[in-house]
Amino acid sequence: MKEFVVFTDGDVDLPAPYGEEIGMLPQYYYFDEDMVYGDEQILSRDDFFKQLAGRRAYTAGVNPDLVTRRFEETIQEGKDILCIAVSSGLSGSYNTICMVADHMKEQYPACNIEVIDSLNASLGSGFLCVDALELRKQGKSLQETAEEIRKRIGLIDIFFVVDDFKYLVQGGRVSPAVGKIGDILDIKVILTMREGRIEPYRKNRGISTALRNIQRIAQSGETARLGAIYVGNQKMFDKCKSLVNAECEAALNLIVSSHVGPNATGIAIEWASEKPF
Repeated sequence: MKEFVVFTDGDVDLPAPYGEEIGMLPQYYYFDEDMVYGDEQILSRDDFFKQLAGRRAYTAGVNPDLVTRRFEETIQEGKDILCIAVSSGLSGSYNTICMVADHMKEQYPACNIEVIDSLNASLGSGFLCVDALELRKQGKSLQETAEEIRKRIGLIDIFFVVDDFKYLVQGGRVSPAVGKIGDILDIKVILTMREGRIEPYRKNRGISTALRNIQRIAQSGETARLGAIYVGNQKMFDKCKSLVNAECEAALNLIVSSHVGPNATGIAIEWASEKPF
């Protein structure tokens, strides 16, 4: 059976220690078009958030030339490819990767490439990547693994709260109407992913109530994986993590942080069998 390599993109967060086992296809962010970060040029988290405080961050999907090089290197090593991408509803990366995959299949007819739209982001997509690694270790083929991952997409949930909706609105990730709800004094909206897009899940009076409701969500059914996600507010994150008894955590990557802003926290869940709601 032919060996395969698991890839994902820069919108996806991976729990430790899996980062080194998965090929990362970087995405890009910039404050000024003269300086683009994400591959060879990297901005530290501290410097990124200093700039974000006063400037709008823009993002771009994967570079097709880089994806082509990474895939071609893998194929020339005699390996197949499984790529689990961030939701196509949030980024154009999935479509770009599919385009490259089709080109590679034409150039290398013997290679097998599976590209999966995770319909999620951050650690939610990351859990699917971990599942793929575990299935590979169990001896599953590329096709068997891809089939199982597609089944598990419906078991993934992500719930989170942000301090300021302006970042999601200006990036087009939520509508201005949803953003206005978040502007109401002391209203914290739990957000989730539905059909690959960010949608409001529940309005809450204050952050404490929001975190308690996130706890109730986490306890509402049997979980296969449960992780906490955050950026910025460490106190808020620590409270969320302790309430849900998270087994892992992930600091949001800078692509996701560009859209949610400097303070956000929440959870990613892979349900054990079916969603409880």
